[in-house]
Amino acid sequence: MAATDQDMEEWEQVFQELIREVKPWHKWTLETDTDLLPDVLQQGWSQYQQRTFARFRCSSCFRTWASAHVQVLFHVHWSG
Repeated sequence: MAATDQDMEEWEQVFQELIREVKPWHKWTLETDTDLLPDVLQQGWSQYQQRTFARFRCSSCFRTWASAHVQVLFHVHWSG
């Protein structure tokens, strides 16, 4: 299930608010990459991977369900 533009806007807003609390002088950019694979990193990149619980909603029928099998994967690099 791919994230929608609205989902990404919400992620971006929450992320920026949280990062400003600990690193107010840093600028961060979030970009969606649907081709990311765990442990397959470009040189100079680091990985953050977390398994978590999430709720989902079908955009067609609006049925909802929960899953404890959700993987959040970030690849990050310093471009300073």
